[in-house]
Amino acid sequence: MTMDKTQNCRLLSIGIFILIGLMSISVYAEKTPDEKTLNEIVPVTIVPLSELIFHPLKKAPAQVISLQNSLLSSQLSALIQSVDVQVGDRVQSDQVLVRLECDDFELTRQQLQAEKRSLQADHQFARYKFERSRKLLKTSSVSEQSHQQQRSALHRLDARLQLMDSKIKLAEKNITRCQIRAPFDGVITQRLLHKGENVSPGTPLLRLINTRQLEVEVQVPVGLVDDLHYKTLDFVYRKQHYPLTIRAVVPSIETRARHQRVRLSFRDKKALPNAFGMVEITLQEQHIPANVLVSRNNQLGIFVLVSKPDDRYFARFQPLKNALTGRSARIEANTLAADSKIIIQGRQALNDQQAVELINSQSSK
Repeated sequence: MTMDKTQNCRLLSIGIFILIGLMSISVYAEKTPDEKTLNEIVPVTIVPLSELIFHPLKKAPAQVISLQNSLLSSQLSALIQSVDVQVGDRVQSDQVLVRLECDDFELTRQQLQAEKRSLQADHQFARYKFERSRKLLKTSSVSEQSHQQQRSALHRLDARLQLMDSKIKLAEKNITRCQIRAPFDGVITQRLLHKGENVSPGTPLLRLINTRQLEVEVQVPVGLVDDLHYKTLDFVYRKQHYPLTIRAVVPSIETRARHQRVRLSFRDKKALPNAFGMVEITLQEQHIPANVLVSRNNQLGIFVLVSKPDDRYFARFQPLKNALTGRSARIEANTLAADSKIIIQGRQALNDQQAVELINSQSSK
């Protein structure tokens, strides 16, 4: 009997527990957030998407590089006669910059020219003897061997004249090297030697830099190089903006920093050579600020105001692909129209398809 009562009490307890559980489920079902949300009208404010959108700005240190930066050297062993320019002087192409003493080379040329005239006289006489020998050979007045000797003597003099011409050309070339001329238009940035000093071949004299043919070099992260579609691209130096275009991406990666060097050309006005500044890249892609994003169902996105035919409004959750917490999110092309109404105030209390009431709208600052 006692066991029956104990069993009945146990069954009664189980029944009461099941009944309480069913009642709890019923209550929970009556108060689900979705149903409550759909029936509640939340006041909100909106901002047009066009006022929120911005283009990300990327910055990287950069330097202006001259395409012609030459260290002018001597090609002769000589004494510096004069240096006709100073540091900072602007020079024109082919302008004389340095003069070397050239007396020795002038004398060498005169000596070679005198030797050439002597050879020309010998050559003229050798040709006369060769022509006479050829006529006598027809009458058998000279031997074939003697005639060939005259021919060989004439050919040797021909070769010596050709060699002398080469020596004279070299002497004349050395005379032109006594004047160091500017190979291009530019500015003198260094003066390394002075009047009266002796120089030898290869001795540096001046540094000349071209101030017109300039480029900007910047190191860009590899991930950004793959998508260098920009809206604006400027070199910023001393608060001045110089528009640029991409000329080339160097096909080599800096292994440590994972960067690639990019060469940029100036569109119009140019900065100073060797200037250090910043390259500012405004990307074409459109972003929306991080502070307007909300998270729903483990997705980040925004709430868009949608109107019904009966002049009522509701909120539609628009997830944004690859959005990250605390960062601006990219708006993919054709995702939303520029005149879409983005819900700002009241968005934290919303769920997808939530009924909303529009109050005074605001503009982004």
